[in-house]
Amino acid sequence: MKKFLICFILILLCVEIVFVVSTYIIMTKATQGARIAEYKNPRKALLVIDIQEDSTGTTALPFPYKGHAEYIARLNKVIEAANRKNILIVYIKQEFDGLWGKTLSWAVFGGSDIKGNRGTEVDKRITILSNHKFTKPWGDSFYNPELDEFLTGQRVNELYLVGLDPEVCVYATARGALNRGYKVNVVTDAILSWRDSICVWTKNNNEGIFEKYRKDGIKLISSKEI
Repeated sequence: MKKFLICFILILLCVEIVFVVSTYIIMTKATQGARIAEYKNPRKALLVIDIQEDSTGTTALPFPYKGHAEYIARLNKVIEAANRKNILIVYIKQEFDGLWGKTLSWAVFGGSDIKGNRGTEVDKRITILSNHKFTKPWGDSFYNPELDEFLTGQRVNELYLVGLDPEVCVYATARGALNRGYKVNVVTDAILSWRDSICVWTKNNNEGIFEKYRKDGIKLISSKEI
């Protein structure tokens, strides 16, 4: 009986590891797409990624991002500053759907961001300055073709990325945008890392991922540079 329990526990651990690895691969994969045109009088857009109730709000599971109140206050100032400069404000929401998506959500994220749940809504503290809202099934925001259509329709050629998370969704979206020919800026003081919520990792240690950004041609800026 003891051997059976040990084997059962090991199997469960292996399954969990497979789910975690699979999720990381899917959530960090960048999509491919048609190159954008060279527009006359091009526009810029700020993508606010995954700032949702299940991540920073009242339904945050299993680990709410720490420091979210201070972060959201800072992010709202970035949103307002971008709006004053006529930069389009676009809100992106994570929504896991289907058997695979929901299974990954429960296995890795404690059931957060499942389509249809109130936790997928944008954190109610976020300043909403447009109706430009899009959902995504995985990390890269360009998995939703409607986002691509909207940005090209608005003649956008440069993006500013803020939100969650520098190692997953922000990074995947940045590379998806690069694959389409956008200029990509990540606002380093307007992103929030999962590392701040799980104590076994070094706090605020984003330098490793930022080095990847630089190698990929993603520009790192502060909010003052928008």
